Amino acid sequence: MSEWFGTWFDSDYYHLLYKDRDFTEAENFVEKLATHLKPNTDDLILDLACGKGRHSVHLNKLGFDVEGSDYSANSIKYAKQFENKRLQFYVQDMRLPFPRKYDFILNLFTSFGYFDTETEHMNTLKNIYKGLNENGIFVFDFMNVDHVLAHLVAYETVTKGHIDFEIRRDLINGKITKDIIFLDKRIPYHYTEKVSLRYTKIMEMMTETGFTVQDSFGDYALSPFDSEKSKRWEVDKCMEPSGPRASLQQMRR
Repeated sequence: MSEWFGTWFDSDYYHLLYKDRDFTEAENFVEKLATHLKPNTDDLILDLACGKGRHSVHLNKLGFDVEGSDYSANSIKYAKQFENKRLQFYVQDMRLPFPRKYDFILNLFTSFGYFDTETEHMNTLKNIYKGLNENGIFVFDFMNVDHVLAHLVAYETVTKGHIDFEIRRDLINGKITKDIIFLDKRIPYHYTEKVSLRYTKIMEMMTETGFTVQDSFGDYALSPFDSEKSKRWEVDKCMEPSGPRASLQQMRR
């Protein structure tokens, strides 16, 4: 049986449902992040789970060497139109070792917590840790699960183009689950999104991997993190003493 993120993220319906994402917000966030992190122009940045590359492309426009990787072959196929000598894209399962080491690894827009087992999540964090150069930085952007649960919209209908997407949200077996149900040309479709892991568990896993958190923020403007009010959880500079780091959380290795 295929994994939900493999079928859903590679479908045209996924891109239709989320086609109105705020690119201006993404670009502003990337600029704030670059100002905060202060990468050198010769540093190599990995945008891990890059989707169609909106963060990668803007980082590259700011003058940085960037690679974007994603599980979705269709997303990478689209992103490759933006490639140049300092911007490359490739298909990557983050559970598998990376092809090279990076000075910065960014995992943005809740692109973690999709897997069925804790072992898979730990292996991913270990890959990220091993994929950073000494004193490298890991930037981790995740939803604030407690805030999401407190404001969970259980049901809504979203119309995009000719399709009415029926969306149902719930907490099932410790995972925030979103069922997406719709008809297209009278054919029924049903996709599911599942995200697990909460702040405390992720922090335990980060620490076990070897990361040390340097900075935490609560939104894309890099405001202070508030466990009750912040919509996002940004870890910036996760680091290990004398090793790589992690951020937005920002962490060092």
